[in-house]
Amino acid sequence: MTTLPSVPTTLTRFIFVDNSLRILVCISGAFFLAYFASCGGVMAGCRAWGITDRFSLAGAVFAFASLCLCAYASWLTFSGMRQATSIKRLLDGQSLLHRFAQAFDETLNRDEFTVVATRVLSEFAFYFGADALRVEIVEPRTGVTIEEYLSAQFPPPLAPEVKAHFLTRVSASQTTEDQSAGYFLDIANSNFKSFTGRQTTTVAAAVLTPLGRIAIMLLTFPKPRRTFRQDEVSLLCSSLSGLIQTASDHCKRRNREDLERRLRHAERVQAVGTLAGGIAHEFNNILGALLGYGEMALQRSQEGGQVEPYLAEMMSTARRAEYIVNQILTLSRNREQERRPINLVEAIRDALPLISASLPLLEVNARLEPDEDCKLLGHPVELQQVVMNLCKNAAEASRGEIRVDINVDVVVIKDVQSLSLGLLQPGKYVRVRIADNGTGISPDALPHIFEPFFTTKAATGGTGLGLSAVHGLVTAMDGRINVESDCAKGTSFEVYFPHSTLLPTPINQFFETPKVTLGNGQLIALLKPHARDLAMHEEKIAALGYEPVGFLAIGAMEEWLSTQTPDLIIIDIRSLPPRYTACDIASMARGASVVLISHAGNEDMLSAAIALRFNVLREPLSTSALAEGIREALMRTE
Repeated sequence: MTTLPSVPTTLTRFIFVDNSLRILVCISGAFFLAYFASCGGVMAGCRAWGITDRFSLAGAVFAFASLCLCAYASWLTFSGMRQATSIKRLLDGQSLLHRFAQAFDETLNRDEFTVVATRVLSEFAFYFGADALRVEIVEPRTGVTIEEYLSAQFPPPLAPEVKAHFLTRVSASQTTEDQSAGYFLDIANSNFKSFTGRQTTTVAAAVLTPLGRIAIMLLTFPKPRRTFRQDEVSLLCSSLSGLIQTASDHCKRRNREDLERRLRHAERVQAVGTLAGGIAHEFNNILGALLGYGEMALQRSQEGGQVEPYLAEMMSTARRAEYIVNQILTLSRNREQERRPINLVEAIRDALPLISASLPLLEVNARLEPDEDCKLLGHPVELQQVVMNLCKNAAEASRGEIRVDINVDVVVIKDVQSLSLGLLQPGKYVRVRIADNGTGISPDALPHIFEPFFTTKAATGGTGLGLSAVHGLVTAMDGRINVESDCAKGTSFEVYFPHSTLLPTPINQFFETPKVTLGNGQLIALLKPHARDLAMHEEKIAALGYEPVGFLAIGAMEEWLSTQTPDLIIIDIRSLPPRYTACDIASMARGASVVLISHAGNEDMLSAAIALRFNVLREPLSTSALAEGIREALMRTE
């Protein structure tokens, strides 16, 4: 921020010495006056003896010298008083600008900035003894006022001739390369002269703004005052420059904060877009497997063959989709993912049917010999996502016969190795190598293949999210990736995972269907927003051994509950009116247990429901999860 010139220490010392000099001169004058008086007594004695000429001349000389010294001391005293007043005004101006800077340091919006500017300009006018003040920001090329700021009381707009005066002076100073700190104009200069000199009632000052515009300030005084001296003009222009610089700094800071906020918003939007694209990419793989198994099951059923294996694979694939959804929900709740020791060979072998169903034209050569030492911490779905995306990337990059070789082994790294992504520290690792016979990756594209949305297959529908998802999953498991590519031989991905010494968890334990607890005919009231959804959940509840009573509207359920007392109430939050609260549900339930089926965006309702000891189930809702939720809710009432 530009401030008024500060008062240096040397100037303070000069004032002290100057004051001492004045005191010395005054003492000297007094001494000479006393001497003159004593000389008068001597002359009187000499006159009696007839000796007068020499002493008379000496007395006159001393008297004249004393008068001169007294006059000089008086002039120095008056000059010192003026200097002290100017310094005090300078210090007051610095203090005023400092208060202004503190006022503008607050986080102000546009309306608040205008209020603070009005208060600041009112104090500024009072500081210079004016009752009204106006500041106009003028575009020098057109003379148009871009912005204006007013004190509590303000004069009329600037006259065109005042603008023209300052625009001419600024243009002339820029031509001669003699740009001064400010420009001053005495507008209402009265010809009447008082004992203090010529008087004025309206003045204007102008300075250049950091953006190259002209800030013109108009001051009007309640009664005529003495015209501005040169030091007052400098003080006025310097104060205006400091005020404009303070406001400019505030605007720059606000603009920077706005840009930073927009950047953060853009980054969040990009992150959401990347997440949404990754989810769509993964579900596209799962849907491909579901469609593949469904087509084979349909064909086999038409031939009269068994379809149970295909249906089992479809259920397993659906559970993988459920796990991905749980990953997203876990991410939104900022909880850690569940990772347990698993065998990488077993996880990849479990994923091979899914790969074959999703990529039927891909020949997978997986030499996966059982190896109990291939253990790492992770989740089979995450590892299968890595293998699936690498195989899909190979299929999209290959021409003609598409082949992928998959190998898994355990390696010991003794020295630090430089990989495509980071460094591989010494230690024991489980390595999976996936190589294809495709066209390879060009040297220009190789450094960017793991960037989100980077793809060389945009014309054929590539999203650029497969390898980005691989990088995120491998990094989350503290793994590393190395890529080698040759346009003549194809591409090889080597993924290193830290070795685990813990006993591995069987893969079927991750996807096995938990035992379902059946009911004993308990009465359950169910509220769902759609008829098809209501019918499906009624069938599920009936198959679990309960007696469901379904409703599509909250009013119908309230009327039924006024005469019936169910063992449990299940309510889909989407069926509730906008202002319906958890307390309203508790009042309607009249002591019966309540289970809420939640969806994204109902966090306030869920917090209140949990406080009231409601059970909460999240969509998508499997039969086992529904059965467990009903069992827990009924146990609370026993």
